[in-house]
Amino acid sequence: MLNEALKKVIAGGVLSETESAAMIEAIANGENTAAAVGLLAALAMRGESVSELTGAAGFLRDRMTSVDAGDCSDIVGTGGDGGRSFNISTAASIVAAGAGVRMAKHGNRAVSGKCGAADVLEELGVPLDNEPEKLAASIRDNGIAFLFARNLHPVMAKVAPLRRDLGIRTIFNLVGPLANPAHAAHMVVGVYHERLIMPFAEVLRNLGVRSGFVVHSEDGLDEISSLALTRAAVVSPDGIREIVIDPKVILRDSVLCEGSLSGGDKTENSRILLDVLSGRDRTAKRGAVLLNAAAICAAAELGDSIESCIPLAAQSVDSGAALDKLRRISA
Repeated sequence: MLNEALKKVIAGGVLSETESAAMIEAIANGENTAAAVGLLAALAMRGESVSELTGAAGFLRDRMTSVDAGDCSDIVGTGGDGGRSFNISTAASIVAAGAGVRMAKHGNRAVSGKCGAADVLEELGVPLDNEPEKLAASIRDNGIAFLFARNLHPVMAKVAPLRRDLGIRTIFNLVGPLANPAHAAHMVVGVYHERLIMPFAEVLRNLGVRSGFVVHSEDGLDEISSLALTRAAVVSPDGIREIVIDPKVILRDSVLCEGSLSGGDKTENSRILLDVLSGRDRTAKRGAVLLNAAAICAAAELGDSIESCIPLAAQSVDSGAALDKLRRISA
C-alpha cells in the first residue's frame, strides 16, 4: 500500500481519507520502512491536505483508548512554533475549568520546546498514569483531567521509533492534537503556521468538533498572543469564518499586553503557572492565559465571543477557583 501511496503523492496526487488512514495503519504495522520514510517526507514537503489530515486523525481516534466523560473541551497546539513560550494552553485549561468548562486537557512531554504540558503538570504534582475511568471521573467531578497522550495512543507508541529516527516534523505532529481521547466537542487548536489555519478548521468540522477556534499569532505562537494580533478561524455549526484577535481591544488593559511570554524548563514554567493562577502575575502572561481561556469558554458557549468571556476567565483566577482546580487534580 505504501509504495502506491508514495507514487501517487510524488505524481502530485492527494490521498483520500481512506488512503490516509490505511497509510497510518501500514506505518504503525511496520510495513516497508523505506516507503514509509519517503511518504512521510514527501507529505511534509508538499504540505498535508485536508483529506490526508482527516483520514490520519480519524484512524488515531478509532484506535485510541477513549475516556468517556461526556461533553468536554480542550485547548491544544501542534507545537513546532519555535516560540519557547511558557505553558499557556495548560494554564488556560485550568483557568477555563475554574470558569465552569469541563476540560479534557490532552498533551504530551516536550517535543519542540523545553517543557511540555506533561512535564509542567508532573512538576506540579499531577499524576500522569491515571486509568481512563479515573480520568473520566475527574472530568465529571473536578471539571478537569490531564490526558497523557503517551498512555492513550498505542498507534503513536508504535511509530515513535520511526519518527525519532526520521527527525523531521511529519503528519503525526499535526494529527496528534486532533485525536483527543475524550472526543472533545469544543476545541481551541493552535497551529505553527498561518497557512494551516483554514485546513485545520475544515478538519475539525470533518471530525465532528462542534465549535472552536484554530489560531496562530503574528509573533509566531500556536496560541492566542497577548503581544500581537492573532489570526483565527471560528468553527461553529453555521460554518467557518476568519477573524483577527486584537489583544489590546479585547483585554482593555495595556499592562496585560506588556512583558514577555517566554518560559524555561519545567521548574521555571511551574513557577510561572503558579504565579498566573494565583493572580501574582499581572503582565502579558496573565493576558495570554485569559485570552486562551476565554476562547474555550466561548467555544463551550459560556459566552457569545472571546471578549465577553474575559471576565469569566479573570474571575476564575481572582476568586481562587483556577488554583483550586489544580489542587484537586494534584497528588
